[in-house]
Amino acid sequence: MKPFAQFLSYLFHPIFAPLYAVALLFSLPIYFNYRLSQEFVNFTFGVVTLNLVVSPILVSLYLKRKEIIGSLEMKTTKERILPYLVSSILYGVTFFLFRQVQMPALYLKFFLGAFLALVILLLGVGFSQKISAHLAALGGICGLLYSISIVTSTETLGWLLIAIVISGFVAAARLALKSHTSIELISGFLLGFGIQVILFS
Repeated sequence: MKPFAQFLSYLFHPIFAPLYAVALLFSLPIYFNYRLSQEFVNFTFGVVTLNLVVSPILVSLYLKRKEIIGSLEMKTTKERILPYLVSSILYGVTFFLFRQVQMPALYLKFFLGAFLALVILLLGVGFSQKISAHLAALGGICGLLYSISIVTSTETLGWLLIAIVISGFVAAARLALKSHTSIELISGFLLGFGIQVILFS
């Protein structure tokens, strides 16, 4: 059970959430997608991969090498402060960059929501509250899918159900690994979901 729980934690690590979200956005039959060039799609994936996946991983590896964090799982709230701060800055820079290249406002809202969620997570660890980043990321994706369906009348129910099921499995995995309490997991999901729904409303 523990190896499978660890596998799920890595597969749906919050660091990969922006890639999953962008892949979902561009695969949905949203009217904006028919106006976007392949070059713009490739550019978006490139920026997300570099800014929001590769860079945070490199920063975390550096912090681990300097023994600022004990492991890449960052089990204590103190260990999460600097990585969350760096990720918040990177999300802010990415949002600003995408706004400069005139990404549709509908898509920009996801990155703004992710930035705000990270800021709240950062404030939380400042008060020794270890809200689940895994569930915040998955809640954000669920909130995105739900909001897209409401705002654009796009059918997202299938993907939304899959995302909810995955959220349940990841929550169970985090509990099995004793990484979070039930309250931390629920609050994380509600944080991610709520911010997206509020921004899209």
